[in-house]
Amino acid sequence: MKKTRFVLLLIISVLLTGCAGELTDTRPRIAVSIEPLRYFTEQIAGDRYKITTLMPTGGSPETYEPTPHQMVELSQSQLFFAVGTLGFEQTQLGKMAETAPELKIVPLMKGVNLLAAHHGGNTSNSADPHVWMSTNNARILASNICDALCEADSANAKTYTDNLKRFDASVDSIDAVIRAELKDVSHRTFLIYHPALGYFARDYGLRQLAVEQDGKESSAARMQQLITTCKAENVRVVFIEKEYSGKSARRIAEQLGAKVSIINPLGYDWPAELSTISKALKNEGTTQVR
Repeated sequence: MKKTRFVLLLIISVLLTGCAGELTDTRPRIAVSIEPLRYFTEQIAGDRYKITTLMPTGGSPETYEPTPHQMVELSQSQLFFAVGTLGFEQTQLGKMAETAPELKIVPLMKGVNLLAAHHGGNTSNSADPHVWMSTNNARILASNICDALCEADSANAKTYTDNLKRFDASVDSIDAVIRAELKDVSHRTFLIYHPALGYFARDYGLRQLAVEQDGKESSAARMQQLITTCKAENVRVVFIEKEYSGKSARRIAEQLGAKVSIINPLGYDWPAELSTISKALKNEGTTQVR
């Protein structure tokens, strides 16, 4: 009985400590739309802001709707950093402005050379939203974050600009490693379930083929066309995002004898994600054709 009471008291103490930690965190707040933006923002802002992510892990960037609790938290933030290209951002930004009129909403895609989205092999009028999956674009997003922070908190502008310089140097290092890894890759076309690596492909002279078409599974005719193209291009790597089962992509990989690599473009650890992609292409793309 005494042991049970002790355990209960310990649990209550931990919970209260956690709540107290939240209450005593008096730092100003910034909200971001997705986890990669939280990574970028933390690199520039350091510990001067409490940074929260609107879309939770597993959410859909096309259809996610913030909860009422999140909208309340959002109203307490000074800034909201959005990519500016995601479906849920475009449908929710207007509502956010109405709910939190004092909130400054900052689309970070300004200055990015946008790719047109591809649907079923055809170019559409909409932009490819996955701008953060690129070292070149990451520098632009981070620079826009820095500009917004310097404007909101000019007293600490030097800290933010210094952090930006360090971030740019780290991106230069990441970019150099990827270029070295991909230099001798002969099979430069890859297949992916959801077309999230268009900007990565552009950065490094690669070709992306996607299974998903207009957010839906491909038709049987297009699947056969994909298989034919993949064979002609000697595709050796098939990427599937963590949030998808990608069964059709797995079936194609089996027919090709290609390696399946699970990636998470919406994850927080942006450098690790780029490294995973690069290493998968290097390890499979430099071997002999089977």
